[in-house]
Amino acid sequence: MQTGDTLLVVLNNEQPSDLIEPMEGQLDVIYEDKYLLVVNKPPGLASLPAKARSSRTMANVVKYYLQSKEENSSIHLVTRLDRETSGLMVFAKNSYTHSLLDQILHSDDFKKYYLALVYGEVQPQNGLIDLPIGIDPKAFYLRSIDYKLGKESRTIYETVENYENDSMLKLKLLTGRTHQIRVHLSAIGHPIIGDEMYSLKKDPRINRQALHCYQLQIIHPVTKKLLKLTAPIPEDMVLLRSALKG
Repeated sequence: MQTGDTLLVVLNNEQPSDLIEPMEGQLDVIYEDKYLLVVNKPPGLASLPAKARSSRTMANVVKYYLQSKEENSSIHLVTRLDRETSGLMVFAKNSYTHSLLDQILHSDDFKKYYLALVYGEVQPQNGLIDLPIGIDPKAFYLRSIDYKLGKESRTIYETVENYENDSMLKLKLLTGRTHQIRVHLSAIGHPIIGDEMYSLKKDPRINRQALHCYQLQIIHPVTKKLLKLTAPIPEDMVLLRSALKG
């Protein structure tokens, strides 16, 4: 090759896997182009089907949506959320875009911001939680702070609002560990309201952890334009926030 040469790259057609069954369902599309799809996931819906599950997940609904548009329906999940966490999720529309997004996923070109309602007033009000996370020895599906075997995990938090006994935090992930925000906030003594798994108590005011991925700032891997995408706070967290304000 020489400077000034023009290259044409033709991507092979992808064959969607049969492991994910297309299922009709409501899809809240926040952004879409021929390279990627960003959706607002409701609480109570898993990101991907588990081996033993055949219930509807975001991946099933997205596959149905892409098939209905006669587009490549191979599922390329770039970001995932816990079943009971709501908010923005990114799907790539081909393996090439998926690869480009993976390269910037934990860089300043791909910023993920969350809102969480937590127990107590966090002090200091802003800071960095830098605690390694590993698999909880008591249960494989749980995570815990593990200084010996845990992986580096860092979360930036900022207090948005203080209430009489609780707080709303804005959080930015610098790493992407399973249950990272939930484990980190629990570790500093301020678990997320409604997170029965890590707070060890049930809260009658909300039936899931009050955690929402509300904003993404992504340098588009192909067009190089800045995408600043937001998803409104879901109704259950709005109601909880009003209750906390009294």
